[in-house]
Amino acid sequence: MDFDLNAALNDYQAYICALEARPAPTTSAPPPQPPSAALTPPSAKRPTTYQDLPTEVIARIGDYVPVQDVMPFATVDRRTYYAMQTRRLVHNYWQRAKQAVTFESINRLLDEMDGTLADPAQHVEPMDALCQRLRALHSADRGDVFQRLFAAAQRIPQDGVQIQKALLLMHRDFTYELEWMELFDFAYALAEQREPGQDNVWPELALGLSNFSLDTPETPEFAQWYYKILARLPSLSVAEQAQIIPTLTRLLSKFNQADPRIPELYTLLHDYALRLPPSHQGASVGALASYVRRFPEAEQPTRYAQMRDWALSLPDDQWGVALQRLPEGLGWFSPKQQAQELALLERYLGRVPAAQRTQAAAGLIRSIYFINDTLAKRGWQQGLSLLNGAGEAALWEVLSELRANGVLWHLNNRKWKVAMGEITRFMKANHFSKPAQARIHDSESWLRSPPD
Repeated sequence: MDFDLNAALNDYQAYICALEARPAPTTSAPPPQPPSAALTPPSAKRPTTYQDLPTEVIARIGDYVPVQDVMPFATVDRRTYYAMQTRRLVHNYWQRAKQAVTFESINRLLDEMDGTLADPAQHVEPMDALCQRLRALHSADRGDVFQRLFAAAQRIPQDGVQIQKALLLMHRDFTYELEWMELFDFAYALAEQREPGQDNVWPELALGLSNFSLDTPETPEFAQWYYKILARLPSLSVAEQAQIIPTLTRLLSKFNQADPRIPELYTLLHDYALRLPPSHQGASVGALASYVRRFPEAEQPTRYAQMRDWALSLPDDQWGVALQRLPEGLGWFSPKQQAQELALLERYLGRVPAAQRTQAAAGLIRSIYFINDTLAKRGWQQGLSLLNGAGEAALWEVLSELRANGVLWHLNNRKWKVAMGEITRFMKANHFSKPAQARIHDSESWLRSPPD
């Protein structure tokens, strides 16, 4: 591609850059110098300008220019244009990646990139764009594209694992089980090849277990992979363990409720969570507490009390995280026990940090799905109390999350009437404008609709 000076000067953004980069015009005669100029040391130099930069430095600067801004920057002047040759090539691949619609076109593009981009880091932006194209592909092509992209990302030192994480989270949303098992096995094998201590995709693989069928003698794959991920926990970083333990705890529900392995697995996960620093325990404690409702009725109060006391002993930010799941453990308690526990929790709501209040509010209100009907009003009041002074955006965030989790969809008419009564009371107490109140009320049908 030849440099077009006309096009450069007609591009407004490039024109401004070029103006700023131009050296100041010289005059025919030097301006008069003040007497003090004679005292200026001979070594004093003018400030370095853009024109003084070596081509290699300009190319290095170009590496930090966002891919969408590469061409405006490249047309500042002729020297910049040629210094940006590789970045312009990356930009070209990125543009093509955004339009790829077939396995063949993606394969061809990746082959070209392998042949022309020597630095694996230069592949990141086009590959990010290719990942976004997965949904646009024919379902028959997605598995092949997933494997090609996942393997290509394996060769990228730092950002490659982030691409792999995104692929796993995205692809599990639109694949059938047999295909997912094959892709899971493929991704697991590549994850094993990463060096110990490197960032890896174990948390995303743990989440991917939710795509497997319930554990049965006819479909033993879930349990086999569950135990493989569980066996990895001791070798993983604190942050990875803190992500995986809550996931594995929730996935216990995929085992038959009478499975004798459940108490042993629960105890093992409890012990792993206990070894984490308190600054990382919140999500695990909340998940362990939420699973209590699946134990025999006689065990539930003792197990829940242990989890509740553990949660209350955590730092405030971890208490706020634990509260997002903790009330779910009250599911099969008697109404009297539920009322006592909600009253106890209410005394500690002030500890929840402001930044975590919307998530904690959603967690408390989500418990209405598990608690006695007569206590639903109290659940709404407690949750909404965390939003006092936060405004319409915070309320809408909580309601949207409750809809996404299917909580509002499952409310019967009686509970929905209670919900709207408490929401209206909350809006009035917080002096919402009439248009804001109308927006919430007008959204009733959508809020009660099935999750997307």
